[in-house]
Amino acid sequence: MLKKGIAKQCLHLIDNWLDFQTYIKEIPGITVGIFVEDEIIFKKEYGYANLENKVKLTNQHLFRIASHSKLFTATAIMKLYHEEKLSLDDKVSKFLPWFTSEKEETIKQIRIRHLLTHSSGMTRDGTTAHWYNHEFPSIDEIKAQVEQGISFFETSEVFKYSNYGFTLLGQIIETVSGQSYPDFIQNEILNPLDMQNTIIDVDETNLSRHATGYKIKYPNQDREKFEHVPAKVMHSATGLSSTVEDLIKFYKAHIFGNNTLFPDYIKREMQRIQFKSEKINWGLGFGITELPGIKIVGHGGGYPGFITRSGLIQDKKVIVVVLTNAVNGPALVLATGIIKILAKIEKDKEKYKLKPEETQQDFKDLLGIYKSDWGTSLFSQIGPKLVVTGPRDDDPTEFLQIFKHDKGYRFIAPKEPAFASPGQPVEFIDGPDGPEGDKIFIDSHKGKAKKYHLEY
Repeated sequence: MLKKGIAKQCLHLIDNWLDFQTYIKEIPGITVGIFVEDEIIFKKEYGYANLENKVKLTNQHLFRIASHSKLFTATAIMKLYHEEKLSLDDKVSKFLPWFTSEKEETIKQIRIRHLLTHSSGMTRDGTTAHWYNHEFPSIDEIKAQVEQGISFFETSEVFKYSNYGFTLLGQIIETVSGQSYPDFIQNEILNPLDMQNTIIDVDETNLSRHATGYKIKYPNQDREKFEHVPAKVMHSATGLSSTVEDLIKFYKAHIFGNNTLFPDYIKREMQRIQFKSEKINWGLGFGITELPGIKIVGHGGGYPGFITRSGLIQDKKVIVVVLTNAVNGPALVLATGIIKILAKIEKDKEKYKLKPEETQQDFKDLLGIYKSDWGTSLFSQIGPKLVVTGPRDDDPTEFLQIFKHDKGYRFIAPKEPAFASPGQPVEFIDGPDGPEGDKIFIDSHKGKAKKYHLEY
């Protein structure tokens, strides 16, 4: 298990890397949360909820979490399964008699399990072009398309992501529970988890609470904003809005060892691989990805103006949530970078331990981002060690270096990377100009680097 004490040592590095990533990638706003063991150890917002009015992002702004909605829908289905109100092998047509087509035989074989695992073979989004014209379909439009035929493959033939599939699951929840989808999610998931900042779909009552979503930024142009678009009946696939803190509450309920929503056997079933393809593994609602030695169950979301990513590392009790309000927001890159930092420091924790003969030194005067003609460097302290990485790197661990302390503000560069200055001395000196107390970093290879204070 990753210990909180180790994880907290990484927070200066993570914070400054995220700050620089927001700046260098020109993302309007990013909000991030990290949970370890039993505590949110990091929660912070960067940038703006609204660029035009320079409204700073806060932890109360709602983000469209889009396909994260599928995790709530899958959780609702599994609650009904646990209560023995449905079977995962029930045919969809058992609950939705209109789910049939004289033009298509395949549709008769589609079961709840196929919808949860995106293995139904059906259309991704139908023919209404709602991701372009921003007019999501009504249930009657969906029924009309079903009648015309919506399958492109047989069941279990390929992994084919389908928003239609999770729209159907929302309809099944309504039929089985006797409640509307919003009411069921509110009563059975949001209320028990005290998720007070999560809503099922955008409307006039909650519009002002949302961050503004933005389009791609093109050269020499300002970002254009998206108007908020309700998902209507597709809310069970992509409608929800939430915050970092609320999503962490949701994931905590999926950590083994609590019965807040349902027992562990349900969670294990949701989080094990149910459908495996060459590049994608899927559970029941959860996407399953792996980094070396790390299994992550989670989801991403993409909505007009918002890209989001979250995940749970079950065996380490780690949750990472990243929400952005731009259609090209690097949520996956940032979430993966955070997880890689935590994993690397845990793996190399012996390198960071305070040895008996060493005296703990505080290098806070040296920490921060430095710029030179050759680029930028981010200095952080982990335990007694001074470390440096590239703040603009998508993978902040790839060239992470640990400097050996010599004396005072003098250090020895490590053996790797070979094309840096391995074994050579580097040092910090008092700066003759700039903000009071700023240091200058001197490397015999790249010369002087001055402290860089972000402004964006």
